[in-house]
Amino acid sequence: MKRLFGITTALLLSAGAAVAFAQTPPEPPKDGKGMGPGGGMRDCSKMEDADKRGMCEKRQAAMKTAWEKCKDKAEGPDRRNCMRENMPKPPEKK
Repeated sequence: MKRLFGITTALLLSAGAAVAFAQTPPEPPKDGKGMGPGGGMRDCSKMEDADKRGMCEKRQAAMKTAWEKCKDKAEGPDRRNCMRENMPKPPEKK
């Protein structure tokens, strides 16, 4: 009987500890826009390589123009397709 009580207590304590130490996910942005914490566009000016900096700036400009063209679409497949159609094709790897 004592052995069953000990096993039950250990299981309940371990289950309680798992719930007590679980982390909550970060909350979404207050205004409902953006990608949330840690998201968004990177700062191209901090890139050391000039070629990569140029490609980064071109990609961000293309993303902004595609965003403007597709802002009237609702979130979902229509908007995804619109963004995909308005973004330039990525450069081929050498």
